[in-house]
Amino acid sequence: MPGATRRANVLMTYEKIMRMIHPDRNAQPTAEQRLVIEAEDPALLVVAGAGSGKTATMADRIAYQVAIGRADPGEVLGLTFTRKAAGELAQRVESTLGRLNRVVQQRESLTRPLITTYNSFAVDIASSYGLLIGVDPAARLITDGERWQLMSQIIDEWPSGANDFGDLERSSLVESALVLEAAILDNQLTTDGVREFLDAEMTAIDVLAQEKQRFGKDQSADSKAWSELKGKAPASLRVRRELLDVVEAYFQRKRDEGLVEFADQVASASAVLNRHPDIGREVASQYRLVLLDEYQDTSVNQAAFICSALTRGEDTQAGSWRSVCAVGDPNQAIYGWRGASANALADFAARLPHVRRLSLSVSFRSDDAILDAANAVAASITTGGVGVRKLRSRPHAGPGRVIEIRPWLREESYLAIGLRIRDVIAELRRTRPDHRPEIAVLGRKRIYLERMAPVLQSLGIPYEFVGGESMIRRPEILTLRAALGVVASPGRNDLLIRLLTLYGIGADDLRALDGWSRELAKRQVLGTKLDHREERSLIEAVTYPPQGEESSLSEAARQRIAALSRVLAELRRALHSPLPDLIARAVRLLGLDVAAVARRSAAQRVRTSIDSFIALGSSYTADHPDSSVADFLAWLDAVDLREHGGEEEAGQEALPTEGAEVHPGVVQLMTIHAAKGLQWEDLVAVPELVDGQFSEITRGVHAWPQSNAVFPYPLRADYRYLPRFQVTGCADKFAAGADYRAFKSELLPAHESQEMRRLAYVAFTRPRAELLLAGFAADTPEWIGGLKKRDKQDGPIPLRQRSSFLSDIRAATEVPLVPISSVAGQDWPANLLVEAPEATDIEELMEVFGAEIVVPPMLAPVPTFEDDLCWPKNISRSLGERLRTEPTDDRVQAWYRQAEILLAEQRQAGAMGRERPYLTATDVVRMQQDPEQFRREQRRPIPRQPSHAARTGTTLHARIASHFSAVATLDIDLPEETDEPALPREREHELLRVFASTPWAALEPLAVEQPLEVVVAGRVIRCTIDAVFETGGIPGRAKVTVVDWKSGRRPGPEQLAARELQLALYRLAWSRAHGLPLEDVGACFVYLGSGGHTFEAGMMSEEEIAKRIEDSLFSTESSA
Repeated sequence: MPGATRRANVLMTYEKIMRMIHPDRNAQPTAEQRLVIEAEDPALLVVAGAGSGKTATMADRIAYQVAIGRADPGEVLGLTFTRKAAGELAQRVESTLGRLNRVVQQRESLTRPLITTYNSFAVDIASSYGLLIGVDPAARLITDGERWQLMSQIIDEWPSGANDFGDLERSSLVESALVLEAAILDNQLTTDGVREFLDAEMTAIDVLAQEKQRFGKDQSADSKAWSELKGKAPASLRVRRELLDVVEAYFQRKRDEGLVEFADQVASASAVLNRHPDIGREVASQYRLVLLDEYQDTSVNQAAFICSALTRGEDTQAGSWRSVCAVGDPNQAIYGWRGASANALADFAARLPHVRRLSLSVSFRSDDAILDAANAVAASITTGGVGVRKLRSRPHAGPGRVIEIRPWLREESYLAIGLRIRDVIAELRRTRPDHRPEIAVLGRKRIYLERMAPVLQSLGIPYEFVGGESMIRRPEILTLRAALGVVASPGRNDLLIRLLTLYGIGADDLRALDGWSRELAKRQVLGTKLDHREERSLIEAVTYPPQGEESSLSEAARQRIAALSRVLAELRRALHSPLPDLIARAVRLLGLDVAAVARRSAAQRVRTSIDSFIALGSSYTADHPDSSVADFLAWLDAVDLREHGGEEEAGQEALPTEGAEVHPGVVQLMTIHAAKGLQWEDLVAVPELVDGQFSEITRGVHAWPQSNAVFPYPLRADYRYLPRFQVTGCADKFAAGADYRAFKSELLPAHESQEMRRLAYVAFTRPRAELLLAGFAADTPEWIGGLKKRDKQDGPIPLRQRSSFLSDIRAATEVPLVPISSVAGQDWPANLLVEAPEATDIEELMEVFGAEIVVPPMLAPVPTFEDDLCWPKNISRSLGERLRTEPTDDRVQAWYRQAEILLAEQRQAGAMGRERPYLTATDVVRMQQDPEQFRREQRRPIPRQPSHAARTGTTLHARIASHFSAVATLDIDLPEETDEPALPREREHELLRVFASTPWAALEPLAVEQPLEVVVAGRVIRCTIDAVFETGGIPGRAKVTVVDWKSGRRPGPEQLAARELQLALYRLAWSRAHGLPLEDVGACFVYLGSGGHTFEAGMMSEEEIAKRIEDSLFSTESSA
């Protein structure tokens, strides 16, 4: 039973158990591993170096403790970070237990160990006991992209002028608010507490700024730091204080909508355990053996929860739990930017009493030279008091090889990497023909990998991006997103261009199509004075391509555009079908399924991507049952931007990659963060090892007092491990200046350099046989050209310095660093074999690059002319002479002829009119009311400013559409022209109150803002229907009723006939689109400006509608 003390099975010795687990005598654990496996201490801290076999050791520890009877499998808990890591550990544990005879005989009667992620464990507790603290256990978990979306919505809805956010852009406000929100959750703070801190800091700066005494001459650096603090910090602190109101609204929105983040779940689980200690004791008593993997990557929030959950209960001497073992490596703590504390292992030792510390330092991964290089870099890493041993070689390890590349230019550096990869592959094919090479290029930033890819492609070397390319960014998924986006938002020309490219529309035809779209837009604007919502859209040109003499499209383009138009039309008809079905239909219509099968390579990857995207649509629909296709696409855009978007600094785009695996036979390009936990047998290359790129930080740090993107250090739970600075702790401005100078120029760069050094250690410990370290002396030839200008001092000219990590390796006498020239092939260009210096002189630069590069030529001298012209005298003489001698009669006659041609063309155009390929409902009403005026406008259209009524209708329709959760695509008809200002807010609210009082506001619409087309009397007529309701159950109404909102008052009787025809067209359009008898469709105007008065359409037949349209067209043409 849990909590009972057990006697160990003395018949099961360590040696006997290990022989069962590892029949191969050469695979027995090391002495270090044995100490970990046998340890029975209540609290155990294991520092496991890179490649030291920690996963195997944890599995052996579980098997051993189970075998001797200290714990049953069901009393074992293993926690790690990713589902992939949890699955691998679970598989290893299951396999190890399976080798024990005792376990095999009793397998069916035993429960299994629980191996899961830290967050999943917290979720189980929060969902099981959340009601005890008022937390909804059924709340839906949102992604990082949804966090961005939600915060964006709140900021977009924020009342103008309510808060002073300075001059920050919207995206910066969203990012800064999310930083605040995440830090408040992770550090278990309140918004009031953060607000109080920010107020105190701003007040302290204001008080210190009142001091009149000046800095001394010997305090210039301190004075500069104080000026920077006084000038920049108050605005940044004030913005963050204002954003706390936004964060509070965000928290409230999540509660109202039943949404949670992982941090919420961890915080809720911690709150449950803290408020109800009996639950904590119950949870702790369930597990005798606890293993905490990758503990160095836990956040403060996670660490507090883990200790609350697993170190409670009865006195440990009574046996309520046997052992909690944290395993990690402070040298690999590379996730500080996402809330993890680099000192998590030190914290673990501080939280628990009598922690025993053990180490795993034998690397079973890398060969000797590579371990020496990694140790050289790790020597300067601070570990917070946790002792870390140097990595040691495994028995019979190879010598290994560490190669340096340092040509003059960056592009040469990447070419040298590519050539070395080519040579290694060739050598392996010759010596080990059955072996598929394992090679990777690891970059601190993704842009490094993007520079590497074209080099590999030019050399014919297969490669793949891993971890940086999201599924939703793959080409086939981008095509699907474009198709859905064009259907949901026809104005998205950028998406349509991708589809046109897919259909093979060339540059000339694209220009012709763009020209035709402009012509259509011109005709549309000139042909209607009021329908200002219709803008130039490429989709119209695709739907109504030019015909006959108007067309400059090629025949092939016309056919392909027609095919694309048919695909989009079919997708439009299916727009309201279930999202997974719509995606599947798009796949079929675009031929992506066939293209996937026909691919020579990566066919399965494409098919898997498509299936995953369909599953993603299904999952989104399940989580958002009332959402539209546009909502889904907006969510994808947010995910794209937030979760896989910008990556200027290391890590921000490189969360641990669940599916990252080593793929032999292809060069893998990935960020170092994504590569953590992986290993490559043959070669790993690391580019950009120069100062300012991948080296220690010396400048450009982000100090929390003046950076909205950095949460204040003094509020963080791990503040004791961070660089210290706080204005309220300074006695005067001189102390503040001195402290801030030290903080920003010394303490903070040293702190951020530690993170960069740990990242280098992770990269350098990935390969077994060869590590390729690449740098360069100059970015580009142009960079060389500016050196002398930048360097004002005499003496050597500084070039790009080697990375401090590479310098550490070069300084270590035990590392045999190999120059690239000693392994290069005979076909290598000579410029790749040099070892460029870190400083040089002008003569050497000119010898290497030439004088034109090193000393760019000055501006060309102003030319001298033999004939001196003095203005205005000479010019006036020359002009007079030309006027006297230039014949003019022929030119004037040519002008007359050209004018006559232009006038004739104008008359012809006036006679023909500027006919569009369609009419709008607005056109039909205007033809009915005044055919002659309509015709005049067609002959000589005059663009008009959008009227007050149009603006009123636009605003009101948008509000009503949002009431029904739809996007407004308005069709404002015949507003009275006026120069009045836009609708006052009070008037708008009044109209909305009238709308809310109508019976329509309470009904569920069949459609909102529905664009339709109908052909009547041989003419295409476009309609935009405001709303359609099912009204069969309402006495006196048809089965379906089309409703058109009007912000004005009911017109007089002379206009009602034309209005009735408009409603009749809406009825006919809906009837044909949905296959309903025309008599089953009613229509009405709702005049909100007249208290919601309704004007009902008559039940005009289809023949009557056609006759009225024909008569209007005839009247218009007769007035010509």
